[in-house]
Amino acid sequence: MSVWSRAERAGAPTIGPAVPAWTIGALGLVAGVVGSVVVIGANGWLVVAVGLAVAAALVPRGPFAALLVVQLAVAGLSGADLAVLVLATHLVLATSLVWAWTPWRARVQLRALVPAAVRFAVVQIGVQAVAFVVVGVLGGAGRVGGVALAVAGAVALLALAVGLFVPTLLRAGEDAER
Repeated sequence: MSVWSRAERAGAPTIGPAVPAWTIGALGLVAGVVGSVVVIGANGWLVVAVGLAVAAALVPRGPFAALLVVQLAVAGLSGADLAVLVLATHLVLATSLVWAWTPWRARVQLRALVPAAVRFAVVQIGVQAVAFVVVGVLGGAGRVGGVALAVAGAVALLALAVGLFVPTLLRAGEDAER
């Protein structure tokens, strides 16, 4: 005797392992709350950060995830755990972007999330390495270290844009000439 799912009994195709779409928002909520507790600590701003994390999970197309990231970044200038700050802000933004365009009641195939997870891991490895080097070089610099990290991040984003988008635009120009 085999146990089939209701979808298989109805003749629908199987989609493989899947999770409810709301788990994406829940992951962002957990990242926002845990990141806020670690970066901000126990004070009045923690209430604001948790409120923004909840709002970002409930209204993913709103500005709440971006506002939470800005609040965490400003709080991180005072010398918070940089690795947690980078991981939490990136995870909040990444989950918010995916959650914003996923229907609430949908089921998401785990196989469909693999490219986003790989991209997330690659970016995290690169950013954590840059942060480690910048903090190692400017470790005792206080706020200067945060500014240097922001400048290094901006330079890295510019290099990424030039390396990825300019060749794409040039190829699009060649296609238009044909």
